[in-house]
Amino acid sequence: MINVSKYPKVINLPNTFLIPILTCWMLLLFQPVSAQLITEADYLKRMDDGEDLMKQGKHEEADENFLFVIENMEVLPSEIAFLFGQNSYHLMKYKQSINWLNKYIQIKGTKGRYYEPAVKYLQLAESKYIEIQRERNEEMSNELVGEDYDCDGLENMICPVCHGNGVIIKQSYFDRIYKTCPYSAGEPYLTCEEYNLFMRGLLDPKLKEN
Repeated sequence: MINVSKYPKVINLPNTFLIPILTCWMLLLFQPVSAQLITEADYLKRMDDGEDLMKQGKHEEADENFLFVIENMEVLPSEIAFLFGQNSYHLMKYKQSINWLNKYIQIKGTKGRYYEPAVKYLQLAESKYIEIQRERNEEMSNELVGEDYDCDGLENMICPVCHGNGVIIKQSYFDRIYKTCPYSAGEPYLTCEEYNLFMRGLLDPKLKEN
């Protein structure tokens, strides 16, 4: 006759106890692997895929690829500044295009691989942006005919000429030319009265051109 008291007892644990333990074990086992799934090569491939999509005219899809790289890659390659800026132009995001193309030119200078197309798209984006601002100013000017705009109760309004920068920036092929805004005299604002006069085409420049 076998003495069962000599053998260890088998403990049957309920499933509700085992499942959390197994889950934690699986997470610990696979966490290091998943953390290494996205490599620098993967990010660069996403950037290249975005460039291919942009060339195919699929600008929304290209934008998703570029944004993924920008938002997740720790150290961005300079090329992303040009590609994202160029694609932003095609999406009619002209201000964004200007910002990123300027970043590329500042980083790489005249010897950058994309310098010439960057300057080309920068000029196109600036022209479109100025055109849109001019149309908005004309619409507002038409609304102001016959009555003063109250500036929403504000004493000052952002200068519509320099857009609050105090300077007007013109991009040439080799550098940027900074010129003090003749209407705001280097300040970011016009008074409400000056703003109304400007919108009617009656405001004289404070600074005369040399």
